[in-house]
Amino acid sequence: MIWKSPTLHALPTLCKTGFIVSISSYVLFWTTDLLVPGFVSRYFSVHLFLAAAIVTGVCWSLTLKEYEEQPWLQLLVAILLGILACVIVWNSGEDLGGYRLLVAAVALCAPLLILQLLKE
Repeated sequence: MIWKSPTLHALPTLCKTGFIVSISSYVLFWTTDLLVPGFVSRYFSVHLFLAAAIVTGVCWSLTLKEYEEQPWLQLLVAILLGILACVIVWNSGEDLGGYRLLVAAVALCAPLLILQLLKE
């Protein structure tokens, strides 16, 4: 029977597919809702896809037998999160005055510092 075969790992494949589909659907529908407000959110919450992505991502991570470290992907995610944090701090930090640039620079470097701490 194919589903009892030791070479076929159905659960990790299913969780991986569910994660990729739900996270890509979330990004697509959220971007569409930003471009045309109410186009998606009028019918259902876009954040349901995010919840599904979290559940399937956790399930996928629990089913992995072997951890493969990909340092370039970790660095890319840390840089993107740093840029996102910097933009958020810069746009919402009008009340910081002269410290706005300093706090934005700290927000830019924080994900890289956290990544270095986690690797040690």
